[in-house]
Amino acid sequence: GECLFFFGRPVENPSDNAPVMSRRINREPKVQNEEGALQRVADLLAQSPRLPSAVLVDLDYTCWPFWLDYHASGPPFKPHADGITVADRRGKQVKMYEEAPAVLAALHQAGISIVACSRSETPDWCWGVIEYYVLHPSLNLRFKDVLHKASVIRPASSKLAHLRSIQRSLDVPFEDLLFFDDEPKIIREGISLGVTCVCVEGTGLNVAALEEGLLALASGS
Repeated sequence: GECLFFFGRPVENPSDNAPVMSRRINREPKVQNEEGALQRVADLLAQSPRLPSAVLVDLDYTCWPFWLDYHASGPPFKPHADGITVADRRGKQVKMYEEAPAVLAALHQAGISIVACSRSETPDWCWGVIEYYVLHPSLNLRFKDVLHKASVIRPASSKLAHLRSIQRSLDVPFEDLLFFDDEPKIIREGISLGVTCVCVEGTGLNVAALEEGLLALASGS
């Protein structure tokens, strides 16, 4: 699978047709097990000359491969029988992209703030999944344990207000943030503020996407 990777410096008026710097990268998952992915992320962070102050993540089609309000039947959510994922009120499983839990767990272990940045129409559903989803079973580390209180999950037509709210709450420059989202429009909005952004359309958050983001952040592109 290939995806466009977007990055750049602030621009005046972001739009759906605004030009962006981009290149194509191969972002198929390279690691097939949790511990391998955890170690790969730890190695990437240790080797990176520059780390973000915080990593921002979208939810739908970034952390999990669907729109939650279409895939699930709604609350109450509860732990799935597998002890890791989550089940909705009808018992349907809610499962994240393969490498996303390991990426989030490793970032947390490295002391990097993780912030949800979602414009979901059903924030309570998202928080229900976040409450119970286990990212790292051996540590019993849940999604809710790694999310910073600056997280914003609310309906909106744009994420400019989300990003400004998060930046104010964290009190760090936009240039120190690394943001993963699946929508090119939202990527352009992040770029307009000076945020380093990676489009994960079609692949979701994985180790290779994180590697690309760290490279872009280090190069200051």
